[in-house]
Amino acid sequence: MSTDGWTVEKALKIGVTMETGAYNLYSSTAKKAKNPGSKKLLQELAGDELKHKEYFEAALKDPKKVMNEAKGGDLKKVMDLKLSDPLKLAPLGHDASYQDTLIFAAKSEQTAVDFYTALSKAYSAHPLGKMWGEFARMEQGHKLKIEKEYDDVVLADN
Repeated sequence: MSTDGWTVEKALKIGVTMETGAYNLYSSTAKKAKNPGSKKLLQELAGDELKHKEYFEAALKDPKKVMNEAKGGDLKKVMDLKLSDPLKLAPLGHDASYQDTLIFAAKSEQTAVDFYTALSKAYSAHPLGKMWGEFARMEQGHKLKIEKEYDDVVLADN
């Protein structure tokens, strides 16, 4: 992913769009989920994505404040089960199955990981560089949770 010529503002705006999409996906899927554990997982993911969106919106309004608060944290590598990697991504329709939704979500999380990783590299000298790396790690954690859900629910049923 090339981020050449991108401004921090453009990256933040794209981040808001991505996080809004993820929030909407998890919120709507949680409403349809029948399994209480699945419903809880999706609600937690929706809450995380909403916080990310709000963080980026705050950064757009007051970048200096966010830059001062950006933490360098310990960017530990998050395990990747890679369960969804070979699966085909299909557009989600209104009648999408839970399996289709999990595949779409895992693929979307990987896109977010790739996006934030590219930004982290492109802005490594910028105060927000470490923030982008932290968001990449968080999105990798979301992908891991989704892949575990896929393994526990979808693959267990087969």
